Amino acid sequence: MGAEFSSLDQLNRNECINRLVNEERIDENDPFWNQLLSFTINLPLTKASSKKLDESIALSCQKFHQNNPSSGNYSSLIRVFSRRANATRRMTDNKLMILHTTNALFIIRCITKYLIEIENELALLEQMNFRSDEANLELDKETGSNFDNLKSQNDYSTDSSTASPKRLYNPNKNYRMSKSKSNHESALLDSQENSFGNESDSDMPQNNDLVESNSKKHENILYMLIKNIIQLCTEVPVKSYTYNLHLEALNTVLILLSSQMYSKTPANESLIFDTFMQKMDRFVSDFVRVLLKNLIQQMPPPSNIHNLSSYLSNEEQNQRSFVSSVASGLWSVMTFGFGSAKTSTDQSNQEDESEKSFLSNLSNDSSNQNQDEQLDCSSRYLAWQSCHILLVLSNNCTNESLYNPYRLALFHFTDTQNTPTNLPNSEPLPWFSIDFSKLFQMFTQTVHTDQYSLLLYMLIHRNQHFKMFILSRLQIDSLIFLIIFFVIYVIILEKYFFKKVMPLLKVIFTAPERNSHHIYMTLIIILILSEDDIFNKTIHTITIKKLIWYTERSLSEISLGGLLILVLIRTIQFNMTRMRDKYLHTNCLAALANMSSKFQNLHPYVCQRINSLFNMLTRKRTKIITQINEENSKSDADKNETVSKDLLQDLSIIEELMKMVLEIINSCLTNNLHHNSDLVYSILYHKSIYLQFRDHPTFQDLTQNIDTVITRFSHEIESVEDKTIENLREIITMGAKQFSRERFRKFPELKFKYVEEDQPEDFFVPYVWSLVYKYSNLYWIDHTIDLFNSPNNNR
Repeated sequence: MGAEFSSLDQLNRNECINRLVNEERIDENDPFWNQLLSFTINLPLTKASSKKLDESIALSCQKFHQNNPSSGNYSSLIRVFSRRANATRRMTDNKLMILHTTNALFIIRCITKYLIEIENELALLEQMNFRSDEANLELDKETGSNFDNLKSQNDYSTDSSTASPKRLYNPNKNYRMSKSKSNHESALLDSQENSFGNESDSDMPQNNDLVESNSKKHENILYMLIKNIIQLCTEVPVKSYTYNLHLEALNTVLILLSSQMYSKTPANESLIFDTFMQKMDRFVSDFVRVLLKNLIQQMPPPSNIHNLSSYLSNEEQNQRSFVSSVASGLWSVMTFGFGSAKTSTDQSNQEDESEKSFLSNLSNDSSNQNQDEQLDCSSRYLAWQSCHILLVLSNNCTNESLYNPYRLALFHFTDTQNTPTNLPNSEPLPWFSIDFSKLFQMFTQTVHTDQYSLLLYMLIHRNQHFKMFILSRLQIDSLIFLIIFFVIYVIILEKYFFKKVMPLLKVIFTAPERNSHHIYMTLIIILILSEDDIFNKTIHTITIKKLIWYTERSLSEISLGGLLILVLIRTIQFNMTRMRDKYLHTNCLAALANMSSKFQNLHPYVCQRINSLFNMLTRKRTKIITQINEENSKSDADKNETVSKDLLQDLSIIEELMKMVLEIINSCLTNNLHHNSDLVYSILYHKSIYLQFRDHPTFQDLTQNIDTVITRFSHEIESVEDKTIENLREIITMGAKQFSRERFRKFPELKFKYVEEDQPEDFFVPYVWSLVYKYSNLYWIDHTIDLFNSPNNNR
């Protein structure tokens, strides 16, 4: 491939491409592959540039699709990639080999994406396994197999005249595989891969029994491709000159998994997902660990990401020049509107220094960083795609009857600073460790995105090690608590609680600018955190000053707990006027209820908003009752039964919300009256909205304690001549300290616990793929997507 730049519209006239996509079979040992893979390319890093690429190669992909059944070049290309990948894993500093491997992956990715979008999974697998007659004869000699019998077993056809890629086929119908069986089949597939002449690890299990292996011939090429991609990710270190290789590997994984978007078939019935889930056990822990490491590092792309050849040494440049000269005029470098990259010989060293500096900065104490600092996550390409892959793999096959090693690995990894002591003996995967401090810090900078909010939710909800890391910072021996409390306050509270909750509150506060799913996931995180009493108590000991983004009122100083209450109340009010999602109400009020017994020293504005929320609900209730009465006053002919039913349902919901607010106020008063004099003052000021329900059968039990407070403190205030605000608050404060809690009616403790739906995939799978569709920097043809067209799913 030559080194001259040209426009993308010349690709279809390129001789190298034309030879690849034509009917001619290209042997795996043909020098053509060296020529083909010696190009340099500006990787498409945006959705627009990806679309431009897809449009430019569409005609070539169409020809390849038509001719591959005769040439089998798709299978040959994957085998060539497999050899290059094995060589790259052994020689991680060979930049020419890295260039070839990256380019092979790029071509495979483009072809695979085209086939998935216009066909289906079956057609893709058939295309992978098409081989010319000559190649099949050679393969029969090497493996001693009979592929005619094999084709009849699997209903596959390599005859282009009879192949029917659109026929209905479910290779995994009602299929379940035990872990032991999957390991056995992985060993057989490795053995078959070796028999095809591909290099592999010396420690790879060998098995001469190829009968079962041959019965799964259609899985072998797919297995070979996925295994080599994962091994590249886990064994080749991320450097400036390997950045493109890792990015292409992750893009290709995402493309393979995207077959789910174009099918209504569940993941457990997909052969691609089955290969990832059932046959990659040996690599899962390392792969998930590498993906998480990518997230933690948030490594920015090298400045010359668009020109990998700039990293080649003089000797490698000469080798490439020799190869390129053979193909002179055949290939042209593909560009996507980017400027030419630097070719300085010192650039590789500069990139390495930049990488080291970034990692060093990431490991610094987070307290030195700006609280409002947010990363442009979509430009940290490796971390961005790593997050997408983690979400896709871990949110499929969630049923307990199915096996998902990625989900297990994600939910059981531990902190590098602590030795795990409670890992389940029944789980055979070798769990790994990650630095929780760095992982935590990463989330504080990225939680403003849907992807990282969802991943954080999954870890807090399912990974008990990570959840306890966040919530147990203050669970230390009571004998030394008082001695080191100050140190804990400065180092632990500020670092782990303030940094943790503030980005979440900012996400919720800016709800109108965000989608409902993101708000919902963030609220669930708050709800899960509120299940812990230490968290609920601690947030009221942290004082926030100079809060810029809270624009409803100037707050010079407020506790973190008070701010959390304000944001949740605002979310309820916003939801009632616009979104009208009852689950959002429930989650907000459940979190407030969990925290209510620990409310302390609430800011006057917070107390005002609590009373305003109840007042708003009472006015809405009055309005609905008026509408119901108007509807009932109509004649039978004019009545609308649907409207009446809806109004009664709305009334029921409003009254339930009112009861929850009263329970929250009750919980606060009965547990911490002496610490909430401002709340008492605010209740006295708004006492009319509570007294009207004193004798109401639905609310009288819940208003009894509030009525007691109003009666007691109203009597004390009436006898005071100096009724200035300062004096009244002082009287209320003194009275609250002397008030006996025995006078309150006892209610059960308010405790709500988040429970995931029985079939979480129904929500999470479309949600995750909608994020990939919108934000992965890849372009997708949407008119053939089936996943979003389900009646229950909205993109």
